Amino acid sequence: MNNAQEYPLSSLYGDYVRAAIGVLFFGTPLYFVKDSPILSTILAGILLVFIGFAAKVALRQMTIIETDDEGVIANGPLGRRIAWRDINKVALKFYSTHRDKNEGWMQLTLFSKAEKMTLESSLNGFDDIANNVVQAGFHNNAEMDETTMENIASMGITINMADEA
Repeated sequence: MNNAQEYPLSSLYGDYVRAAIGVLFFGTPLYFVKDSPILSTILAGILLVFIGFAAKVALRQMTIIETDDEGVIANGPLGRRIAWRDINKVALKFYSTHRDKNEGWMQLTLFSKAEKMTLESSLNGFDDIANNVVQAGFHNNAEMDETTMENIASMGITINMADEA
């Protein structure tokens, strides 16, 4: 079941553009307001938020998500591993980008006692990974809230009870 997936660069372009606009929008005036410590501090704080966002997007781009018989592995600068048997909580959330809630993205967060891993639906193979995480979560009797259960159903994931026998 060894399967390596990554975030396609095309799905990250928008985030990179937003980060660049924020850095330019708040970084440029920072250069000109050297005599105002209060305004400089405010602009620098907001600028740091956009720089942090850009770093987060770059880390996502450098991370490859793998699944194998043992669990889920995030290979990258902040890599981590969560074994299937250690998943004790699963959260699957949908974030709408339109009022009619027909478009948006999903975010899957899986927890163990020691680790937390968050994956977004722009990840190649997200549906398969989500299915595997949900199956493992049910097998482990992991905590899942009502919203997660609704989103699991909306993805069409059915629980394989054959392993329980």
